[in-house]
Amino acid sequence: MIVKTRSQEYGLIGLQLLDRRLPTTHEMKELIHSKMHMARAGIRGEVKVDEIFQKYSFPFEYVVLHDVCLESYGKFQIDTLFLTEHFIVILESKNIGGKLRFKQNPAQLERENDEGKIDVFENPEVQVERNTYLLDEWLRLKGVKIPIYGVIVLTNSKVMVVESPENYPTILHSTIPVFIRNISREKMYLQLDEIHRLAKEIVASHQTYFPYPMCGRWGINPQDLLTGVLCEKCDTLGMVKRKNGWNCSGCGYVDRLAHEKTIREWFVLIGESINNRQCRYFLQLDSFQTASRILNSMGLFREGTSKSNTIYKWNWDEKS
Repeated sequence: MIVKTRSQEYGLIGLQLLDRRLPTTHEMKELIHSKMHMARAGIRGEVKVDEIFQKYSFPFEYVVLHDVCLESYGKFQIDTLFLTEHFIVILESKNIGGKLRFKQNPAQLERENDEGKIDVFENPEVQVERNTYLLDEWLRLKGVKIPIYGVIVLTNSKVMVVESPENYPTILHSTIPVFIRNISREKMYLQLDEIHRLAKEIVASHQTYFPYPMCGRWGINPQDLLTGVLCEKCDTLGMVKRKNGWNCSGCGYVDRLAHEKTIREWFVLIGESINNRQCRYFLQLDSFQTASRILNSMGLFREGTSKSNTIYKWNWDEKS
């Protein structure tokens, strides 16, 4: 039984918006492209895991939750959580191809591609271990004691594990049902109603993770970004505000609400708040009054006692 599906991929959205406003010659352009590619690959891998749980069932009661973000002694995110009366499984999916070597001291993952190039990543064992510890603490604070198993799930068919992890099993996504069915179910730690109550509590405690603002996250100077309102029809920056709406000089398209998408980009890319001057800068406006009307029309949180010091904030929980 799947009780929580995956949230929107806000990290990829942020990378796409950042890439769109970075000049072609910017020193971070190639890295952001690479991170976008990795994020898309990760999503494709997660979809493969999701399909497994959509196709297969198990001969015992269970609950599946995808993309869980909780907080105990630190915030943590779990790709897939599998709950039963007997145990819990944390599944950490990785869509990485090539020859893999799980190294220790330091803990890192080496990937050798077909050309012999070696890339280095964080060892997924570190993430699984951290999530297992933090989930165990989260459950303990709720008065729940149950075995937790962590497993690394490889979702790329073109993968070969040359050196296996020391502490956690690594499996292919197609073998998830076999792996789970082979876990001992001799002892029952929770009743069926407790499992469903726990699943509801996890969903209620879930905190959507927004990795914003992107410039701060990637060490990019906001002044390096291209400004202006983007035309969604032809991707031309610099739409002009007229009485009938925002007009594109490239294709002639008119969009009355194009400013809303641009203001949202500010919060994704640059800062947690925006004022009138910053609004005029980012939307390429001259009029204080026009910028003020735009900001006041969007239902943003307002702070300040006068027009000159008013700032506006976006509530991600309500507007995501």
